[in-house]
Amino acid sequence: MTEFRVTLLQIPCIEGNREKNYDRVWKLLESHPYNDPLEFIVLPELFAIGFRHEDYGKLGPGIPGPTENFLHKLAEEHGVYTIATGIESAGSKWYNTMLVAGPNGKTIGKYQKIHPFQEEKAVFKGGERLVIFDIEGLKVGAQICYDVRFPEISRKLALEGAELFIIPAAFPDPRGEHWDTLIRARAIENQVFVAATNRMGLSFDGKTYFGHTQFVDPWGVRRTRINSEERVVSDVGNTDAIEGVRNQITVYQDRVSEAYDRFEIIKA
Repeated sequence: MTEFRVTLLQIPCIEGNREKNYDRVWKLLESHPYNDPLEFIVLPELFAIGFRHEDYGKLGPGIPGPTENFLHKLAEEHGVYTIATGIESAGSKWYNTMLVAGPNGKTIGKYQKIHPFQEEKAVFKGGERLVIFDIEGLKVGAQICYDVRFPEISRKLALEGAELFIIPAAFPDPRGEHWDTLIRARAIENQVFVAATNRMGLSFDGKTYFGHTQFVDPWGVRRTRINSEERVVSDVGNTDAIEGVRNQITVYQDRVSEAYDRFEIIKA
């Protein structure tokens, strides 16, 4: 059994002002008790710089750079793992890159978002591989925002052993019902924990981010309340719960994978 804590920050973002966004994170975590041996601090998608794309060329990459350095400092000072996304150079475009930093103040690894959303394709290059982080024996599957709409990603990660999905996001109105449903669906169908943190507040272009940051267990029970305020969500999970659910609903044992590769169209 592996016990872990996820601490999810639901915060707004001041586009193009990394220092103010870093300061907001520090202040929000001032009174947080760091007392778990395996804790993940997770920040919303592009929490430090936002989505005003003209800022990217002016400010340069955050990974490597100031966002990576910030995550190192936060992880080392509090003895936790920190997870967030930042912009990483991809030649003429950018990667939206998730970085995991460890308690030693160093980068463990990164995942590049595979699916830029619609108009983001003009700015972002999609990643080319799935990633599972093996952190002290806990298998953590990486996804970013729009990736959650592709169930084949979650199933592949689960089949490869992922026990916890971490999903930083910037989902705006009016897609709150989609977000809530997708997060629970990914937990239920794969019988894993899902920790999903979403931005809140207004953006420079008038979008409203609704928050609804949540931690869902392998039975599909949402362990946190839904709201749109600035806050910290923190809860504990353990991998024994995964085994318990899978013993009750035996979807992995009952898969018929050879049939999934055969297909027939019957015309009336």
